[in-house]
Amino acid sequence: MPRSLFNVLLVLVAAALWGLSGAVAQILFQHFAFSPLLLVVVRLWGAALILLLVLAARDRRQLRVSWRDLGRLAIFGAFGFLLVQFSYFAAIASVGVAMATFLQYLGPPLIAAYVVLTEHRLPARAESLALSLALLGTLLLVLGHGGLHLEALGVVFGILSALSLAFYTVYPRDLVQRHGPLVTTAYGFLFGAIAATLPWPLWVHGVGRLNSESALLVAFVVVFGTLVPFALYVMALTRLRPTTVGIAATAEPLSAAISAFLILGQVLTWLQYLGGALIVAAMLTLARQTGRSAASKAEPPQ
Repeated sequence: MPRSLFNVLLVLVAAALWGLSGAVAQILFQHFAFSPLLLVVVRLWGAALILLLVLAARDRRQLRVSWRDLGRLAIFGAFGFLLVQFSYFAAIASVGVAMATFLQYLGPPLIAAYVVLTEHRLPARAESLALSLALLGTLLLVLGHGGLHLEALGVVFGILSALSLAFYTVYPRDLVQRHGPLVTTAYGFLFGAIAATLPWPLWVHGVGRLNSESALLVAFVVVFGTLVPFALYVMALTRLRPTTVGIAATAEPLSAAISAFLILGQVLTWLQYLGGALIVAAMLTLARQTGRSAASKAEPPQ
């Protein structure tokens, strides 16, 4: 498998895990009285401590970063990892999961616009096609889930989540090049957790109903809904164009719909099936374009 296709696969796995963890989080909200903000704080602290301990045990010297980069990592954690989750949950509370999901996945077009402005070139035709298919597919998925509900504050939070998604896709590329994806992700989690805890201490939210079942679900969200997917996503950032990473991440709404069907028993509508088919078509278009690019780079000069 070409390395570029493997990196697209990393993003798709991350998106699938995010979608699955959304269904698990809904169980925690509905059946164990967890608040969304509490889960954000717990998942960030849990992922940060696990990853930092693993890295320190392997070689603590790799955790040394300059004060300048430490400040940039704090910005990355607060305005990337924390803000994208907080604004998304806030949008859900105001306008519902369908509208919040659609607004958040306006992030990839923002990434494409940033690339156009900074690199002074238009996206490839295949990228534009994949982006259009992914956006339309996401819209159909959320329309099939119950339609779109507009409310000013919720729309503001939804757009904020799109901006933060675009931000944490384009901002850390040079940090990852200097410190590697795992160290960058670990510090991002840590500073995101600190920023989340200062205004909203854990005791403000209560703890929900803790037992063996809810503890396992929380552990799943921390490890497979936060630590693993964010690490895979950041890992792909220095190996793929930001537009490619953003488009591949639109597999998350499809994963969320499938997870809701399998775990929560939510029936899929024909609009959601059609939206899912369009997102699959977007991923195939993206994989084909990425494979072609890899093949052209591998060809020896004539």
